[in-house]
Amino acid sequence: MWKNFVETQSSRILERALDQAAYRSQLLAQNIANVNTPNYKREDLDFAKILQQASQGPDLEMKATHQRHLRGSGGGPTIPPTIRENSTTMRVDGNNVDVEYEMAKIAENSMFYQALASSWRRGMSRLRMVIEGRG
Repeated sequence: MWKNFVETQSSRILERALDQAAYRSQLLAQNIANVNTPNYKREDLDFAKILQQASQGPDLEMKATHQRHLRGSGGGPTIPPTIRENSTTMRVDGNNVDVEYEMAKIAENSMFYQALASSWRRGMSRLRMVIEGRG
């Protein structure tokens, strides 16, 4: 019963967005780590595909064909689609990583993650107030 209060569609969307922001942080750090690797091409999330997947609607429920099957949604954790920028080259060795650009993207992603986490905390705080009978 409590699971229905905590695991709402909004909380699942926030959870996915937090996961994607964390994954993007890894990609951006990987880009910086490979700044001196010849022919390395920067990677980032493919937001067009992410938005397309998000617009396809809520997760489908899994079908249980036996009473002992676990129930759940079919939308488990997935790796967000990435895009590799092959069309640009910053240096003669074929590498296209610009450290300043990557640092700006890391700062942007960090603010996005903090905003999502803050939103999640506010939701949990409201739920706590309701449970405790305050408000």
